[in-house]
Amino acid sequence: MDIYISSGNHFYTDVEGRIENIEETIGEPDAIFLEDRIPDHTRKEQIINWIAAPILLVSLNLWLVLNKIVSPFLKTDSEIVAHFNDEYGLEPYQVDKPVHKIIGSQSYDWGLANWSLLVMPVALIYFPFGLIGVYFALFTLITGAISVTIAYLSAVHGERNVYIMSRIAEIAENDEYEKACIITGGKHDSDLRELANRFDGVNLVSKDEI
Repeated sequence: MDIYISSGNHFYTDVEGRIENIEETIGEPDAIFLEDRIPDHTRKEQIINWIAAPILLVSLNLWLVLNKIVSPFLKTDSEIVAHFNDEYGLEPYQVDKPVHKIIGSQSYDWGLANWSLLVMPVALIYFPFGLIGVYFALFTLITGAISVTIAYLSAVHGERNVYIMSRIAEIAENDEYEKACIITGGKHDSDLRELANRFDGVNLVSKDEI
């Protein structure tokens, strides 16, 4: 299966330019792969992860809510997916690794990272520091949440890339697709290109090869 990687910003992206590059390179694609995920966790896994990593999961969910709020007002890569759905009737394959699977594989480590962040805010509120203590507690909690979220995104980046390309290779092996495209963020581009060369049945193509 020939595959073209269309990478760029998730927001304020060049929707028209990326669509043009895809269609000039591979024509009408047979399949679209999207850097998104289908939740496949059990209720038990979800409960364990919320106990282990409440700060991280709250932060990630707030980010998703923010995305939904601002997406209608910005040029996002979801518009590229919508184009191929409207034009060719292609439903995208969501090939990213589910968040609860990632956290669940290292719930103990993420638990330590999350709950250690709560020690200082609780101490500041518990001891009689008055309103200043409350402000410092909130500041500590917010900055800690941002830090642990950034750490999560950095730590799982490589794991997600391997999962994404493995899923694409699996689909390529099981389905009769000749040409496909993956819509992804720019930070995944170089890793996915390198990984594509390791899988049989996946032939990476670029605009330069036209």
